[in-house]
Amino acid sequence: MRLISYNILDGGEGRADPLAEVLEAQRPDIVALIEADVPVVVERIAKRLAMDFVVGAGRSHSVALLSRWPIQQSINHAAIDKRLSRCFLEATVLDPVGVEWPIAVLHLPAGATDADEDARVRDLAIILDLLKKYRLTGKPHFLCGDFNANAVYQQIDPEKCRLKTQQAWKTNGQRLPRQTIRAVIEAGYTDTYAVRHNELSHMVGSFDTQTPGQRVDYIFAFGLPDSAVKDSWVEQDRLAKYASDHFPVGVEIHQQRG
Repeated sequence: MRLISYNILDGGEGRADPLAEVLEAQRPDIVALIEADVPVVVERIAKRLAMDFVVGAGRSHSVALLSRWPIQQSINHAAIDKRLSRCFLEATVLDPVGVEWPIAVLHLPAGATDADEDARVRDLAIILDLLKKYRLTGKPHFLCGDFNANAVYQQIDPEKCRLKTQQAWKTNGQRLPRQTIRAVIEAGYTDTYAVRHNELSHMVGSFDTQTPGQRVDYIFAFGLPDSAVKDSWVEQDRLAKYASDHFPVGVEIHQQRG
């Protein structure tokens, strides 16, 4: 299974074909799109990739899940749970050997102040509670998307970040908050990029594409051994640099069958 998470920037209008080309090059089985706000763009990308799709609209943006395998069911939690400030879509994909894969796609609030981090932590607590059913039974699943958050182990040079982030860094006493990703890991999830590239996970960025000073896009796995993560990457090729303001992140999973 090859899973990609990609923030396509404000719906991707006028950029559907470049975005699809970036995705095609990574040979995905499943794609999570963040800021999938324009239906015709999602449809065009899905058609190019020969994938089925489902969209979950949130308050300010939408997310989507595309799959070349059957999407069995989906829940747009953002439409049901008004406590969520942005997007949270949960779907189950059935792979060719009959294994069900729950995949959760989120988009957390942006900003680098402590108040922004508090908003992310609040949303994440709701999301982790909704996924608790899988953790209690040990069911392997994925949590992916744009977390707009920094991991504790990331080494961030504020001068390589956007101006608003630099300003927040100064306001925060020359630091950036790190609680959100810490909470995900403490809940038992594995940062799939860090599994394969631990030394690079400290420094490789996914945002923004012109000066990638932070990695705010993640694919977390639960219930899988590290050995199942065969490859993981941040796609920084030339086309990806101009197709969106985020680089896509990806993971390849090989799971042995009993």
